[in-house]
Amino acid sequence: MSMFKPDFERDVIVRMTADPERGDQWAVFLGSDKRVELSNQQGAMVFARLLADVQQRRVWICHDDSGDLTALDYHELGGCACC
Repeated sequence: MSMFKPDFERDVIVRMTADPERGDQWAVFLGSDKRVELSNQQGAMVFARLLADVQQRRVWICHDDSGDLTALDYHELGGCACC
C-alpha cells in the first residue's frame, strides 16, 4: 500500500472506461484534463508514464467504477502488477 495520496489536480490518472460502441478504453488524465483515450492498455500506460515524467508527477490507475486508485511504480511502463 502506498503512503502517498493522489493529487487530483496535478497527478496523472489512468482510468478504464467502457464505451458501448468502442469497447473498453483507457483514458489518461493530467489532473481533471483528459489528455488521451486509447483502446490499448499498454499504450495508455506508456503515455501516462511519459506524461508523468515530463510533469514530474506520479501515475495512478483506476481499474473499475470503485474509484480506488493504485500508484504505479516508476519502472512499470507496461502497467501494474494487477493488469
